[in-house]
Amino acid sequence: MKRPIQTEIATEGQDSFLDVVTNIVGILIILVMVVGARVRHVVMSAKSAASQSDAALAAEVTSLGQTVLAAARDVEAIERETARVIEAAMLAQADRMELATSAAAAKMALENAKKASDASAVEAAERAAKRTAVAGEIERLDREAALIARAPAAAKQVLAYPTPIGRTVNGDEIHFQLAAGRIAHLPLDELFELARTRTQRHSGSLAQLSDRIESVGPAKGFMLDYVMEARVDQARGQVLVRSREWVIRPAAAGLGETLEESLRPESQFRGTLSRIRPDTTVTLWCYPDSFEAFRSIRAELFRMGIPAACRPLPEAAPIGGSAEGSKSVAQ
Repeated sequence: MKRPIQTEIATEGQDSFLDVVTNIVGILIILVMVVGARVRHVVMSAKSAASQSDAALAAEVTSLGQTVLAAARDVEAIERETARVIEAAMLAQADRMELATSAAAAKMALENAKKASDASAVEAAERAAKRTAVAGEIERLDREAALIARAPAAAKQVLAYPTPIGRTVNGDEIHFQLAAGRIAHLPLDELFELARTRTQRHSGSLAQLSDRIESVGPAKGFMLDYVMEARVDQARGQVLVRSREWVIRPAAAGLGETLEESLRPESQFRGTLSRIRPDTTVTLWCYPDSFEAFRSIRAELFRMGIPAACRPLPEAAPIGGSAEGSKSVAQ
């Protein structure tokens, strides 16, 4: 990069010239003073030396006067020259100031241009990096598009279900558990029948029966824990005994059939479905690890024309209900 040329005005020669002029003016002034002194001396000598001739004296006086006039003219010329030199020096000083100002402005402009050049270089580098990244992404997408174009087209069956309008289940209902990818029948009717039989055989007071946790089972691998509640219907004069809360839990791990086993013609799942009434709703209690199995089971139930209801459960949450609980909603 070229560096700015710095120009300086040499003033040493001008200072020497002014010194010479000043010395000449001083010499002329001294000369005038000497001439004046000589004139006075001549006049005084003329008065004292009356013996000299008037003509020679007048000639000398005239010569001295001419010398004085010439010296005066020289002094005026020197004064004019001095004024001209001073004016030239002032103009040179103004030019020097203007040149210094121009140099400072050029230096500032050079610094600004350098900053702008650096910023432009950084911006250009950023644009180049972005172009490289975009080019790499385009190349990757082109490769993926080529692979997709060469891949054989696979037909995928999409199941279309009717508009999911739910209805509350008021009729028969059969329950299944979907956990760990396995489906197992929940024998709620059998377990409640066992609980009813135990309650009827109870020989204690109603106070002993209420708020006590009872357990029955197992039935098909499941246990039922329940809490009974006794209520007196004064209007009818009856004592009503019902289960206030209940929880069904597996007596062992790995109950039921896998999804593949349940969809076979001879599976327990299909055998259970073959014994229900056509308007019976199948309620599936589904844990998070079995949502894929739920979709397959729901598709099979839809194909068979059996209404299905789903009750999603959090991980490790028990299957249960209460007297104030909600009913299933089938689609």
